[in-house]
Amino acid sequence: MLLGVVMLFFLSASLLEMNILIWSLPVVFTCLFKLSSSWWFDGVFLGDYYSTILSFLSLWVFYLSIISMKPSPFSSGCLYTMMFFIIFSFYFFNYLMFYVFFEVSFVLMFIFLLSMGPTMERIQASLYMFFYTMVFSLPFLVFLLYYYPILGSSFFSLSFSDCTFILFYFFMFMVLITKLPLYGVHLWLPKAHVEAPLSGSMILAGVMLKLGGYGIIRFSFVIPFLFYGQSLFISFLFYLCMLGSIYVCVLCVRQNDLKMIIAYSSVVHMSVMMLGLLSFSMMGVWGALLMMVAHGFISPLLFLLMGLSYNLFSSRSVFILKGLILTSPVFSMWWFISNTLNLSLPPFMSFFSEAMIFSSLSMVSLYDLGFIFLILMMTGVYCIFLYTIPTHGESFSPVMSNMNVFHSFLSFSHCYFVLLYPVLFFI
Repeated sequence: MLLGVVMLFFLSASLLEMNILIWSLPVVFTCLFKLSSSWWFDGVFLGDYYSTILSFLSLWVFYLSIISMKPSPFSSGCLYTMMFFIIFSFYFFNYLMFYVFFEVSFVLMFIFLLSMGPTMERIQASLYMFFYTMVFSLPFLVFLLYYYPILGSSFFSLSFSDCTFILFYFFMFMVLITKLPLYGVHLWLPKAHVEAPLSGSMILAGVMLKLGGYGIIRFSFVIPFLFYGQSLFISFLFYLCMLGSIYVCVLCVRQNDLKMIIAYSSVVHMSVMMLGLLSFSMMGVWGALLMMVAHGFISPLLFLLMGLSYNLFSSRSVFILKGLILTSPVFSMWWFISNTLNLSLPPFMSFFSEAMIFSSLSMVSLYDLGFIFLILMMTGVYCIFLYTIPTHGESFSPVMSNMNVFHSFLSFSHCYFVLLYPVLFFI
């Protein structure tokens, strides 16, 4: 019932296009969450903190993406259908139905990218996305259908023999880390971000990448005794996340496309989030959930502000975007705040998420701690690079162009969520 009320309010707000509702959304969703119970189960759907928090994030990102694009019947219908499948995938108690809705949402994103991309390169980007997801998803689907009578029907009734357990967690990890994505299976993400429209990039970074992390959280309850020192495959994933984050940070500094830098930063944050999940501790899982929520608010804000700068300069190149601190000081202020949030400085939500994740890795060696320190340092390097490139230097556009009140409302609402979300939902 709570989900129906929230979706009805979301639909009416989008149809009426009342900008004042942007201010009321935080209060409305917070009150609805506090008035509801902490978890509920009706035999088909399971609502707990994981699903409620991520569905709230999804509703906000979809609302933001819909009001930031030019409406058309096809794009609006595609986004509303995608929202339906994503929201229900967070609540299904049956893991097979979760998997079906999980994959259908990516198929809808493939159709949206192929249809709404601004250039012809969208064909290559959509094919990258389709084949990466299909190659790793098909074996897991065959496995689930073959062993479905044996494994049970819900997340908490999964039962394994030794052989099925090894196959299950191997296929499960390969499917979900491709959706995150981790380094090595990430090539579809930068191409999809660059060729997607602004609303598609916001949904892809804010919501779609969180499905993989949510799936690992749900399925990890059936493998609670694993950690990265007990399995060669888990150890491989652990060091892939750690070393891949460092390499992707270097790639961020070498990019000349602003949208590509933001896309690669998502790979870094999801890799750090995966480190928390691979600790298989409650501290790591809560830190990973908090990082997913923080990234879900911060990354769409970065894409929204990048779209505003693209409207001014008609380019995303770091060689052209210069001097916005003089021509658009309000935009520069919000760009600084968003990069500060992305940098994980205290007292913001992303700082506490990284603190919880790294505190859950107390069993790592001294060399691993050195790599973790290097990740933190390189993240600061590319975040400073991301801020200074468009704001400093000699501007190619001498015309003053400030943000309007509506976009300032959007930016303020994002900062409201990032600052108050842990207080309202996690304490």
